[in-house]
Amino acid sequence: MTGVLAGNVAHAQAVVVRSTGPSAAAFPKGKRLPANMQVVLKSGDVVTVLDKAGTRVLKGAGSFTLDNAVNRDRSAAALLARSLSNPASVRAGAVRGSGDTSGENVMPVSIWLADTTEGGNVCVPRGSDLYLWRTESKARSFTWLTESAGGEMVRMQWPPKTVGIAWPKTMLAPQEGRVYRIYDETSPDKAAEFRIVMLEPEAVPADAASLGTLLLDNGCKAQFDWLAATLAEPEIQEQHP
Repeated sequence: MTGVLAGNVAHAQAVVVRSTGPSAAAFPKGKRLPANMQVVLKSGDVVTVLDKAGTRVLKGAGSFTLDNAVNRDRSAAALLARSLSNPASVRAGAVRGSGDTSGENVMPVSIWLADTTEGGNVCVPRGSDLYLWRTESKARSFTWLTESAGGEMVRMQWPPKTVGIAWPKTMLAPQEGRVYRIYDETSPDKAAEFRIVMLEPEAVPADAASLGTLLLDNGCKAQFDWLAATLAEPEIQEQHP
């Protein structure tokens, strides 16, 4: 399956990640918010958006203008979107999530990953490698990866405290449009399935809002969630208009 170019990428100043409160229905996940749009929130509203630089939180009551004046570092999204080449395994404690002091809340070092607990569409630039990612990392485990239609099966080891390992491309290269199945060998009935969506490298944007839009337009919802989580502010703070 070849990736769909997001027609609204150039026009979205921000994308809604989640919303709660009285106005939540007006801000569903994935809604594109154009530049210079005024967001009016009521008391109790909390709307999390992914803008050009990363994730920010708008809290009501208040009125907020989404303009181009993003003063935060924009480089993090570009780093997450770089194509991968022979990626190293990622251990818990190496890359912590916002506010995490235990080292157990590990954020990805790349957005090109297949979440073994979520499944669904997985976007990857053509020619890039891909991570397999898990959230439970304490124990060593073994998983099996195969095409859903059948064929060769690859057994992979996850060392203790390892959250990310490289997709075994030399044994089972991810192919455009194909569906793959992965499961822990202790629970083969709990499998996740991935459909590979290939993106042209030159179509992958460097800013967070456009990248998030591209992922959503291609159905790569788990990667969108990881992008928003990885670029989250360390503390949820009210963003003044």
